[in-house]
Amino acid sequence: MTPCRLLSYNDCGVRGSVMTGNLLQIPNPFYRCAGPNCGVLKGASDRWWVMWNSFEDYDAPVMHLAPWDEALAARKGTLHVCGEGCAQKLQSQFMGNVLEERARKSSG
Repeated sequence: MTPCRLLSYNDCGVRGSVMTGNLLQIPNPFYRCAGPNCGVLKGASDRWWVMWNSFEDYDAPVMHLAPWDEALAARKGTLHVCGEGCAQKLQSQFMGNVLEERARKSSG
């Protein structure tokens, strides 16, 4: 069996496990919403989303939003979001932080 980044049931016979090199890691079954003042635990609902930000792709701060995906959810730095409301709040915080940082750089 060759090491896989994400092992699915069909590919390597282990469902939902992440393998890095020779180390097998079981994903966290408990995800909490990263929305401000939320913290609800993920259940079976399909309304969950994942968010992350990056700078390297476009040499500018970028916020990414995707429907729930176990592989994306397991990545370092990914925010787990219980729904549209919390996603909007996090997007608003991100935009505010970007504008605040620009203002700080231009005044300093």
